[in-house]
Amino acid sequence: MVRAHAQPIYGDLQAPLAGRVYGLAIHTADAEELRYVVLRHLTDRYAAEQRIDVTAAEQQAYVRRVREGLLDERRQQQARRDALTRQLVDVGLSRQQRERLAAELDGVNQALDALGPGTDAADDRQIREQIAAAFIRQWKINQALHRQYGGRIVYQQGGPEPLDAYREFLQQAQARGDFAIYDATLEAPFWRYYRTDSLHSFYPRGSREESQAFDAPFWQSEQKLR
Repeated sequence: MVRAHAQPIYGDLQAPLAGRVYGLAIHTADAEELRYVVLRHLTDRYAAEQRIDVTAAEQQAYVRRVREGLLDERRQQQARRDALTRQLVDVGLSRQQRERLAAELDGVNQALDALGPGTDAADDRQIREQIAAAFIRQWKINQALHRQYGGRIVYQQGGPEPLDAYREFLQQAQARGDFAIYDATLEAPFWRYYRTDSLHSFYPRGSREESQAFDAPFWQSEQKLR
């Protein structure tokens, strides 16, 4: 973000003026970037108004659960690696069987490499705490929006997302003038994510899973995080 004549500006001034959020002028030709900037500023203010924050205890709980999940996955992969190694010494294996087992072993070793050494260095802890803070804050914003607006919930890797609540939140913000879209060609793609059901997998309506989606923070649940 740059400033010109005391006017806060996001993006390259050579790009078209796509819209604004509060007092921020947004220069971009990308509808997804416009949506990202608008939503970030709207939810930042919403979080401040709702007094949403993340405690150190919550960060530690999240990091601990992630670490437990990674250690468990490492143990499973190591056990599979050892089993495959034992199978490969069998002289009675056919060539096809040996190639299949060797390919699987290679995949297991790649998975172990991706999981890391299994240690918890200071740099890793700091990064994990930063990630934890971002995930927890977003979960709390999602929870608050769903409680306020209701509606359908979609599955996301980072946790449940109240899609209808976001759409209503954005529509009300636009109606109030909190943000505006100046480039008419970006209007439809800006709203596409919130208005196209085929893009999402929804929690079954009326299901227990849906009703409990925001009851307990996922970093405090019994389910291990990945």
